[in-house]
Amino acid sequence: MKITGRHLVITPALRQHIESRFERLVRYEVTLSHLEVILGVSKLQHSAEVVCTMQGRRIQAKASTLEMYATIDQLVDRLGAQIRKHKERQADHKEPTKRSVRKIPRPALRKEEEELEVIRPVRAVLTLEDAKRRLDPLPGSLVVFTALSSGKLQILQRIDRDRVVLIDP
Repeated sequence: MKITGRHLVITPALRQHIESRFERLVRYEVTLSHLEVILGVSKLQHSAEVVCTMQGRRIQAKASTLEMYATIDQLVDRLGAQIRKHKERQADHKEPTKRSVRKIPRPALRKEEEELEVIRPVRAVLTLEDAKRRLDPLPGSLVVFTALSSGKLQILQRIDRDRVVLIDP
């Protein structure tokens, strides 16, 4: 971090305040490189500017108030808003596609009806040999998968100890 003062001396207290405020940006889990803070005073107006790069992208923020400490706080807030906005653009807002078991909401049932829970397991894309390896050795066990070669839904069932059946729905 490089701190520069225009028409003003950077005191240790001011430097410590700047460093403590910029430490708050760690919570965004991004690395800011080439961080340069420029402080200046013109008449009664205190201004601050920060220029840095984040993931190869240049980010710049400016703030100006009547007091230097308030200006630094405002500057860090503006930089944080830019980082949040950048991360929000990169975030994937779609629902996660990989789930081990997906539960379907069921409608309200009458008391005399039997409760039935629908579970849709994730179908893996496998070769026939991989599906055979995943098949449990107990008779009656099933493996539901999508065939790698054809892209079709396939079911592999163990009938007895030595017999395996491929069901092609």
